[in-house]
Amino acid sequence: MNLEQSTSINIPGSEISDHLKATIGSSIFRFEFIIFDLSFNRIRDLNAQSFARYTSVKYLYLFENMLHNIDEDTFSLLTNLEAIDLSYNALKSIPLELFQLPVLRNLYVSHNALYELETSLVTLEKPIKAPLQVLGLADCRLQRLPDFGVLPDLWQLNISSNPMKELTLGQFSPMCNLKTVDLNNTQIPICACQVLTAELVLRRTKIMFPPLYCIPLTSSEQNLCQAEAGQEIHPEQVADFHQCMEIQQSRQLDTEAKSTWIKVVGAVAGCIVLLSLILFCQHRRNRRKLKAKLKRNLQNAPLKNINRVMVPQTPGAQEEAPTENAKCDKLLSDCD
Repeated sequence: MNLEQSTSINIPGSEISDHLKATIGSSIFRFEFIIFDLSFNRIRDLNAQSFARYTSVKYLYLFENMLHNIDEDTFSLLTNLEAIDLSYNALKSIPLELFQLPVLRNLYVSHNALYELETSLVTLEKPIKAPLQVLGLADCRLQRLPDFGVLPDLWQLNISSNPMKELTLGQFSPMCNLKTVDLNNTQIPICACQVLTAELVLRRTKIMFPPLYCIPLTSSEQNLCQAEAGQEIHPEQVADFHQCMEIQQSRQLDTEAKSTWIKVVGAVAGCIVLLSLILFCQHRRNRRKLKAKLKRNLQNAPLKNINRVMVPQTPGAQEEAPTENAKCDKLLSDCD
């Protein structure tokens, strides 16, 4: 295998203990690749130098390890990272620099006891820069939905198998583009279950694997739940929803503007190409006409000059004419 020409590297089942050893950064690994699979190892710690050589990585797999400590700025240099899987480890929080990576779309941290996540998110810079589209938080011991700020690109959320003691409609406000949510085996209060189900249906958000089942309530109980849900939505959450919608609309307008400009540029370019073709064809036509005219002129040239051909005179003809004239003059003088 030629490592220098490889686009991916897979090191499953290796006993890489404590942190990425110097071997990972040795000369044979100094090449650019897109996929880095370190799953099913015994990696426990990561530091700022662990991935310093691998800034071209787009997909990083670290699931099924023993990770419990990730130093700050471990992933900050991975500006090309699009997906990372940290599932099945011993993490207590999520590295905050992941939320600032410019192209990170998929983040999986399922099956980690994220007891310190809520405290860590207090210092999170919002709005985040990562355009998260898929977020996996299954079985993370979550009691409420974490506040990551506005997530206008998020369309798939997995919060299954969490003991949600507090799950309100307002917590979904920053996710105005949410299409599917997995609540399988999630413990949700009765009122929250009713309100969330109704609201998510109105938003055309699909509840996955299986659909959420709520305990039936009477009409009065449902009205009470609706009233409680309305009181639980804070002005900040309403503002987050509006901000999310504004970002979406702004991006849609930008996309439409770009599409319009592309069409205009394409039309102008097409007109220029068409005009160039017309001028080229006209030039070739004129050139053919000119060649044909020159050819006709060359063919007619000998006929025009045929009457101008001089009959060659015999040598001495001009000399005989004066002699004959002299004889005539002599005869005339004799007659006189």
